[in-house]
Amino acid sequence: MKLIWSLANRMPEVPHSPYIYDMFYLSIHMAKELGYETILYGSTDAVDRLGDYVDETYNIDNLDYRLFDDTKIYIWKTRSDDYITIDGDVFLHSKLEFNKNQSTFVSFDEIVNLPNDGYIKESYDIVNKLGISQIIPEWDTTQTKSFSTNLIHWKSNNGVLQYFIKSYETLREWYLKNEDYITKLNSELAIGNSLISHFLCEHLLQRIVSYYSLGYDEMRLNTKNSYYHWQGSDKFTNMDKVECVRLVVERHKQVGGNIKDIYDYLVELQLIQPILYP
Repeated sequence: MKLIWSLANRMPEVPHSPYIYDMFYLSIHMAKELGYETILYGSTDAVDRLGDYVDETYNIDNLDYRLFDDTKIYIWKTRSDDYITIDGDVFLHSKLEFNKNQSTFVSFDEIVNLPNDGYIKESYDIVNKLGISQIIPEWDTTQTKSFSTNLIHWKSNNGVLQYFIKSYETLREWYLKNEDYITKLNSELAIGNSLISHFLCEHLLQRIVSYYSLGYDEMRLNTKNSYYHWQGSDKFTNMDKVECVRLVVERHKQVGGNIKDIYDYLVELQLIQPILYP
């Protein structure tokens, strides 16, 4: 089984912070130790910094990268082999198990519900009021669920997947055409934030799967699966996580060996908190 990471940069000549590359480094190496074949789709900066650590790379400088999920959509649209897309803030403790039932259309991490209040709900209400259901017939404005796409395994590159991608591209075109107006309504919906991408991809996926009663598999519910997903902004503000990633990667680059052994060693020395493994 192949695992595919994607890391794009709107300005490849201006690298991300070292912490971003270190997270991907750690995610990739933890997967490699489980026996996965590793693939990276990245802009030049990502390929330069991470390309030596994966089995295969694809440079995506020419991709019209605007929204955070554009890279995943490109992968899903163009590949027809058996693979899982994975985010750089996902750290695997064991190989992934997913339902291979014939009726399963897609396997994903988990179902996420919108909060009852706050800026996320306010942003979502704005998107709904802009007539998104007139653009996407499957869109239910009363629905608040989405499918987390930090881990995705598609049954195949079939017609339903291509229909989902076409719907995403329709929404993407609609957003980019109305970007200035939407951003003025709420700055949280700016192109540089992840929120609009979540709505246009993760909520769209849930709507289409639900509308057509397609079979799906929620991987987090499988007790055989063990992994951490450091979702949200906490991974950038929680200094325990930042130091854990930095020190584990730094030592692994120095001495090599097994990531878990290095982690245990640093925990024993009380240099990092026990937050990477259960």
